[in-house]
Amino acid sequence: MLIALKESVLQVLLAVMSAGFFSILTDCGDKKKVWGGNLLPGSNQGILYLCCLPAILLCSLFQYQTPYGLPSNLGIIPLAVGIMYGRRRTAFVLAASALVSVLIIAQSTAMSPMYVGTGFILFPFMLLHVKFFQRGTLLDKKLLISAYVAADMLFKALFPLLWGKQDVWVYVPDLLTTLWNIAVGVLASFMVVSLMQNAFEKIALRRDVTEFTSKYLIEADKLRQVMDLMPLALVTLDSEERVIHMNKTMLELYRDVDPFITLPEVVGRPLTSLFGFSTAPVVNERVARALEGEAGADFINVSPKVFFSSFLPIRDKHASKTTGVIIALQDITELETLRSELGNFERLSLVGQMAAGITHEIRNPMAVVRGFLQLMREKSPDSLGHYYRIVMEELDRANGIINDFLSLAQNRIVEKEQCHLHDIIRELTPLLWADANLRGQTIELKLEEHITMLHLNPKEMKQLLLNLSRNAMEAMGDKGVLTISTHEEGDFVELEVKDTGPGIPQNQLEKLFQPFYTTKTKGTGLGLALCQSIVERHHGTIAVDSVEGMGTQFRVRLRRTIPAYREHSESPSMNSIQK
Repeated sequence: MLIALKESVLQVLLAVMSAGFFSILTDCGDKKKVWGGNLLPGSNQGILYLCCLPAILLCSLFQYQTPYGLPSNLGIIPLAVGIMYGRRRTAFVLAASALVSVLIIAQSTAMSPMYVGTGFILFPFMLLHVKFFQRGTLLDKKLLISAYVAADMLFKALFPLLWGKQDVWVYVPDLLTTLWNIAVGVLASFMVVSLMQNAFEKIALRRDVTEFTSKYLIEADKLRQVMDLMPLALVTLDSEERVIHMNKTMLELYRDVDPFITLPEVVGRPLTSLFGFSTAPVVNERVARALEGEAGADFINVSPKVFFSSFLPIRDKHASKTTGVIIALQDITELETLRSELGNFERLSLVGQMAAGITHEIRNPMAVVRGFLQLMREKSPDSLGHYYRIVMEELDRANGIINDFLSLAQNRIVEKEQCHLHDIIRELTPLLWADANLRGQTIELKLEEHITMLHLNPKEMKQLLLNLSRNAMEAMGDKGVLTISTHEEGDFVELEVKDTGPGIPQNQLEKLFQPFYTTKTKGTGLGLALCQSIVERHHGTIAVDSVEGMGTQFRVRLRRTIPAYREHSESPSMNSIQK
């Protein structure tokens, strides 16, 4: 009896060995290759095969045969476990390998193959129950393995009777042994299934932890990228006011003071140890309030910049306490500058409106004065005619200044139409030639053959061209050449007015378009400012290039509105009109 108990315990240990080694190997293996579903992945399939096959062979090798000839072999348990938990290919390979090995063992130990290989007769039935096993509960799995263990034991007990090698009356002791083996097998199968299920739960848990960690890292990386791409400067503090993280915008602010500081050097340091805005008393006060759960905002001046700062507490909902602070800084330096300039602009606009109204009213008495001067001139002696002419010229010049000022001050909406720039240039050519003839100058037109029609106000474009051309003529003196050219460049049409005058000094170029700035003795300083205003109303740009001693060139760029071209019958690509 003791020998039978000892052998039964040995068989249980050998059967349980498959599940024990599987649990150890999968736990020490690659934690990233976890169970992805009901079936094991390829790497764990090999572990399952290597754990079940030795257990089957050892159970067959150390099986105990009772005095009545009935063997005690629990190899059916690792065989059933390998088939139920493995893939179909693993099941066939395991069954074939075990069958061949068991037959070799039976031949070498002079045992009957019928006793050794009875479990393999159940192999087709096991394959039919694989899906039920994998979808079943833990109790279902235990009962199914136990049923195959009981069936295997009954087959081993019935073979002597079926082959007529034993009488029924002599078979009674073997029946008791069979019942004992079934009880031991059921206990062992329960232990093996429990260990295997525990190993699978660990694998599934590692899979969930790995997936959760991967998702967490991905989301954390996304959040970090979003923080870095935000125009706001963000810094996160813990409950002890130490820096946890800051985005690139915030780090760049610190690099204004310390150009070589890096993020690893900042993390973990107290906020008060950093330079710049963190040393302001209002920051320490707001951070302390935020740690108490009170959100706040304030303006911080760090010369020469101004920041709008928000202090937001980070709360742990489970612990109901504040664990940190988020500080968000928005650089509003430009906004404050614009706000200040807007106030100045509103005041200047009011002054401009008042000046425009005053100058408009001045023209009426000036017209009356000019009329009476003409009347007085007719009744005065001829010796006084020179004085009357000077006074009337000055009145006309004052009236011209008033007209230019009103054109510049009035922010009116101009009506535009589709027209061709070349038509405007040719319409003004006779007038320009009249001025050029009086000065002994020459005009050259270099107009590109195909130019897109533009959305323009013809009256204002004539005024623009006339102002630029007359400025160039006055700058050249005698025998100069005025060149007016057009061409397309990308989405723009360029109008160029070039002269061969003395040029403009570099220190004067930046002031040319300022109102009332002039280098002429009798200039008003409003001509180029008016030109710039006209170009801006047409959503274009105007620029000037000048080299002293070589002349000046004004470039006006106007954006195209429609991709339609107008062809002219003549070829004006190089029209030179000379006297």
